[in-house]
Amino acid sequence: MGNKISWEDAEKCGTAELDGRIIMKEPNKYGYRVAINDPRVKPLYERFKRYKNTTILSDKERFEFETYIIGMVRKKPKDEHT
Repeated sequence: MGNKISWEDAEKCGTAELDGRIIMKEPNKYGYRVAINDPRVKPLYERFKRYKNTTILSDKERFEFETYIIGMVRKKPKDEHT
């Protein structure tokens, strides 16, 4: 089933904090919440576009990507950096 996000890329995103950098504090005017230009997110976003075989995601695809990323960030253990 297509290209999957590598473990290494997923780990980089999973180590992110909910600090407004990857997840915006307020959704933008289109309702998007993930900052796709963040260096930790951009490779995952580009891979997702290749997986969907498109250069521009539809709103539905963008929200699918964001749901995946937000889920990864929220599953990160709180005491991982101690």
